[in-house]
Amino acid sequence: MTDETNTSIFDNAKQIAVSRRRFLGASAGLVAAAGVLAACGSDDDDASSSTGSGDDGSSTSTTGAESGGGDASGDLAIAKVAAGLEVLAVGTYTAALDAAGSGALGEVPPAVGEFVTTAMGNHQAHLDAWNKVLADAGEAEVTEPNADLKPVVDAEFAKVTDVAGAAMLALMLEEIAAQTYLKVLPTLSSPEAIQLAGSIQVVDQQHQSVLLFALGQYPVPEVFQQTDKAAA
Repeated sequence: MTDETNTSIFDNAKQIAVSRRRFLGASAGLVAAAGVLAACGSDDDDASSSTGSGDDGSSTSTTGAESGGGDASGDLAIAKVAAGLEVLAVGTYTAALDAAGSGALGEVPPAVGEFVTTAMGNHQAHLDAWNKVLADAGEAEVTEPNADLKPVVDAEFAKVTDVAGAAMLALMLEEIAAQTYLKVLPTLSSPEAIQLAGSIQVVDQQHQSVLLFALGQYPVPEVFQQTDKAAA
């Protein structure tokens, strides 16, 4: 990357910096929304758990990840969840581009527009890859966003009035996606599914770093990535 490019990105980042008060206020709303999304994932985990008896008569329990992972059917179930997240990401980035084009987000720095376009293309490619996994297995492709997350994301998007707000919403989505991929990696069985999930997870983390930098935050805030916001 050239010095000229670095300067351009830095200048554009400064253009979308928000005041501490506005940033913390908007962050509080998104943190609350992320909590709701995490709760949705927790509810799904609870609903998918089952209890039975072991050979010695003792009570045993399994979670959906434990019972579903490690075989082909488990991989396909995860592929459907992943595809639903990717549909949601593509739709949200598309809506952000439309809002920017209509002037609803105010002045949009060129670097931001380029990021949104690139990230949207990345998520579309991820969706196509997961749908290929499903199609190759004789399953229907996923075309609808995750039903639990979409209403929450839509409600938060309705509050977005500027580029900074859109960036923060995108950051929340990227965090959920990356943490979901990290959480499901140990439950996948096929090398192809493991490689696909891992290769997407790192790209979502890269998206997070760009968004954090643009929002004036340190781009790699965690020593180890967490999974508390995972959707599966």
